[in-house]
Amino acid sequence: MKKAILLLVFSLAVFSSSFAQKAEKKVNAYIEAVESKTTLTSQEKETLIALKTKHVEATSEISQNYEKGSEELKAKRKESNKAFSQALKDAFGKERAQEIKAASKKEKGAKKGKKGKKGKK
Repeated sequence: MKKAILLLVFSLAVFSSSFAQKAEKKVNAYIEAVESKTTLTSQEKETLIALKTKHVEATSEISQNYEKGSEELKAKRKESNKAFSQALKDAFGKERAQEIKAASKKEKGAKKGKKGKKGKK
């Protein structure tokens, strides 16, 4: 019985640290993307890390609780994304929040190995 309890506690600890590492990696990638296109003050960076961490955790929880591809999952993700956008606006103001969101987006034209259809004949 003691072994089972210890195994359970150990498994939870490993899972928690694994989840925390994945969340931290996503947050860091987001911050790097934003910083590559705009300058953040240390206070802005701290606030953005806190907001994005909360958003990543919420998204992960939603993914765990709803069936993949379901309409309910899509609706909950959309709701979570709206809440994140609103939190950005509340924290930074409308203009700065838009700058941060724009800076976080990947460039659409930067795909590897893709050629236009016009070149083929």
